[in-house]
Amino acid sequence: MEQTRETENVRRAQYEKLLQESPLLYRAAQQMPLPGGDAAALAGCRVLAPALAGFTGWLVNQATGSGKKRLYFLARDGYLMYRAARILCERLSLPIDCRYLSCSRYSLRLPFFHRDREAALDYICRGGMEVTLPKILGRAGLTTQEARQAAAALSLPFSAQEKIPYRRLPEVRRQLAGCPWFLERMDEHSRRAMPGLTGYLKQEGLLEELPYAIVDSGWVGSMQKALGDILRSLGRKQRLEGYYWGLYDLPAGARREDYHVYSFGPEGAIREKAYFNNCLFEAVYSAPHGMTLGYREQEGRYFPLYGKTAPENVEWSQRLEAWLSRYVALLSEEIARSPSVFVPSAGAVLPDVRRTTRRLLRLFMAAPSRAEAEAFGSLPFSDDVLDGQEKPLAERLSGKELAEGHFLQKLLAAAGLRNPPARESAWYEGSAALYGRHVRYHLFQYRLYQCLRYLQKSARFRAERREKTHE
Repeated sequence: MEQTRETENVRRAQYEKLLQESPLLYRAAQQMPLPGGDAAALAGCRVLAPALAGFTGWLVNQATGSGKKRLYFLARDGYLMYRAARILCERLSLPIDCRYLSCSRYSLRLPFFHRDREAALDYICRGGMEVTLPKILGRAGLTTQEARQAAAALSLPFSAQEKIPYRRLPEVRRQLAGCPWFLERMDEHSRRAMPGLTGYLKQEGLLEELPYAIVDSGWVGSMQKALGDILRSLGRKQRLEGYYWGLYDLPAGARREDYHVYSFGPEGAIREKAYFNNCLFEAVYSAPHGMTLGYREQEGRYFPLYGKTAPENVEWSQRLEAWLSRYVALLSEEIARSPSVFVPSAGAVLPDVRRTTRRLLRLFMAAPSRAEAEAFGSLPFSDDVLDGQEKPLAERLSGKELAEGHFLQKLLAAAGLRNPPARESAWYEGSAALYGRHVRYHLFQYRLYQCLRYLQKSARFRAERREKTHE
């Protein structure tokens, strides 16, 4: 018990020291009382609330300076960003209309599958941590019964629970492309979903020709590309812009200047990416509702249809929202006392805030205490297009499986010289803290792998951009 209290005090002191690098964030944090013995509350009030508040301050500052009149926060990663932005805009009297847009990769793409089957097949046969045949067929909109019929019609050697290796996905795609019954069912569901999506987007004002942008967590910017294509097909002329925490890559054909990032972009920031965990980010900054499955019309109005979500996710989201709301209100008061630190400008960043929020998340994500790994590692998580079959964020891994997370083993697997890891954890660092015997060694090796991985990605992105420029 004494050792646990000592560890908590050390962790708290680490966060307090980092917060002091940004007086604005620190003063607001000091007004947030902390209960003892609660690792989730400590991280929530000293890391997660300040980090998202810092991002939101940058966001509304940038949006105001560039003349944006409206911001659409995409479900579900944008939910807490939306709640924070509304408080900040109201307290600081900023002329930005903040709206929450209920959508998902699934709800945006499914209605257009029947218009481009090749793109649809590419999308539903994409990789992931735990790709199974039922998941692939579910991505196409098929019901459980239809998925069983499709699986029976295909000559694929995969059981319903079997994980499909990434290298076998092209084989699945070929068989789906050659199955008329499957393609007909996919088209039927696609056409049925189209009126709901177009009605909802028009209702929410996305076809209005005024300067607005979307806000999301980020990663590859595919939602902006999909939504922008949809809006152009419906007649909107202005290009769609987006604001993000970070981006690892951009969709083919995307204009870099339409994608604005707070922490890191696809060009570099190798260290920042290596110490960042986007799965953990999505798990902790999520909404208290399930993913958007589609839309229903009732008396001329369109309403989103949400899937189920785990009670643990709802409870956590509500706890963090309470802390975040309190923190953003306090931060707004601090900004009001020193208005010179918040001058709307397309290039301005609140002093020291971005660096501090990056460092807070780096410590929390990449070097969690055991108590933090226990508090957050059990949150259900899935990286798939559709929810379902979620696993703990920090999955229980054996010593051998933790070793397979090292850079050398992963490089050998990528080169085809050995089999890929049988299981992976969405938050490897959390799994190492909980189940590793040599935690520092595991984290060191994993960090080397991450650095090399993002160096390669950044080099490839720059090369592709140079080729595009010379065309």
